[in-house]
Amino acid sequence: MSEIQTTNTTTSELAIQPGEGAEAAPVSERRQRLNELAQHLASAVQRKRALVAKVDTMQRAKQAAQGDAAVARQQWSAKLRDADGHLTRDVQKLRANESSALSLAEEYGAMEDEIAAELPKLELELTEVADRYLSTAEGVTSEAASQAYEQLLAQAGDSLAVAFSLFSRAENGGMHYRQSASTGELASTFFGRLGEAVRHRLNDAAVIDQVAQQLALPPMDLSAVDMELVRSPARRSQLRAQISAASAV
Repeated sequence: MSEIQTTNTTTSELAIQPGEGAEAAPVSERRQRLNELAQHLASAVQRKRALVAKVDTMQRAKQAAQGDAAVARQQWSAKLRDADGHLTRDVQKLRANESSALSLAEEYGAMEDEIAAELPKLELELTEVADRYLSTAEGVTSEAASQAYEQLLAQAGDSLAVAFSLFSRAENGGMHYRQSASTGELASTFFGRLGEAVRHRLNDAAVIDQVAQQLALPPMDLSAVDMELVRSPARRSQLRAQISAASAV
């Protein structure tokens, strides 16, 4: 499944939007689970973005400290040459500045590594929750499709049967019984035409809106999720093994 197209429907809304005067359908266990997964994934996405931002901050701080160290080294090296190799107070001060900047850069690097070490765990969590979300969303879609089909039969089943019966009589009218089309042949023609008429309406705004209301999928941002990892259980297993090995060290 590709990334889910979401609507602005909130997670507390009912599974199927009731028509005027109709009773609201209760939220199914599968839909409740989907809402929980959506909230879990949204939380994990926020944590990943915050962690990535911290890593970026540490990287920039380390680079800035390394830059300061490089500048200090250039300065004391130049002053040392100017002083014919004598360690003047300025040279010693600049060397101390370089040492301090290098020490600070090392500390920032250690902090960056420590923070970045949490990313694989969070990436795995995101992937597994996204996988469960997409699977559950497929179930919700199947649920909605079954309910819509049952509703169609309840509301228009008799009308379709009447229309098909009249169509069959019209098609076979005046023909010798040996030449008349079978019910299967007639059904293929009748429902083929019906299907073509329906396909022409699939992109109508009203149809698209009703489909979105029937599905009522919770808003979901999958932009921070590695979808290749979601589609590959083998890669997830490898990542899980790497995390376990790193934890054991």
